[in-house]
Amino acid sequence: MSTRLLLARHGHATSGPDHRWDASDPLTAVGLSQVVELGAAIAARPDRPDRIVASPAVRAQQTAQACADALGLPIVTEPRLMEFGSGALSPFTLAEMIEQAPYDDIWHPDDSAWDGETIGDFWRRTGAAAEAIWTGGGRPLVVSHVGTIQGILRWTMAIPPEAPDSFSLFVNNASLSEVVVRIDRHGRRRAELHRLGATDFLTTVTEI
Repeated sequence: MSTRLLLARHGHATSGPDHRWDASDPLTAVGLSQVVELGAAIAARPDRPDRIVASPAVRAQQTAQACADALGLPIVTEPRLMEFGSGALSPFTLAEMIEQAPYDDIWHPDDSAWDGETIGDFWRRTGAAAEAIWTGGGRPLVVSHVGTIQGILRWTMAIPPEAPDSFSLFVNNASLSEVVVRIDRHGRRRAELHRLGATDFLTTVTEI
């Protein structure tokens, strides 16, 4: 018996170089189009999800709603799926984020974002969310953020929260990744990454 976790990143939600991230950011017009295509692609799968779990951020909720409309499913909100640093308005504009790359200095488990949460604590809460979603069974669709997806992949690879950042990844807006978790004949859990950041169903691909 295996469980397939579909991991969707929210659609495009960033407007211009002066934009500062906040949990209340809505999707842009492009993002709204992307998530309709995302929902249609997921609904066309033979292994359609049977439940949706989403971050409380507005951009993730709007993305989950488009998928819920396509699948005819309710949305369960999981606060532990919130993006790193989302507990406060970003002190950096988009242009400053790209130029200064402040996240590059947040890699040790004791390093914190502007809202005070350490990256180690972020890995703990995203791993706990992934564990809870997996043990809940079924075929879950998890709608969240690029950092959260990285946290779930650390959980997949059994990297402890105390371990410093050892890899970096980026998945585009409204992309799909897949993690399969199963129990083998010896009762051991085996988790595998099967797909990362697929966007072949999108008309417009965006990064930020």
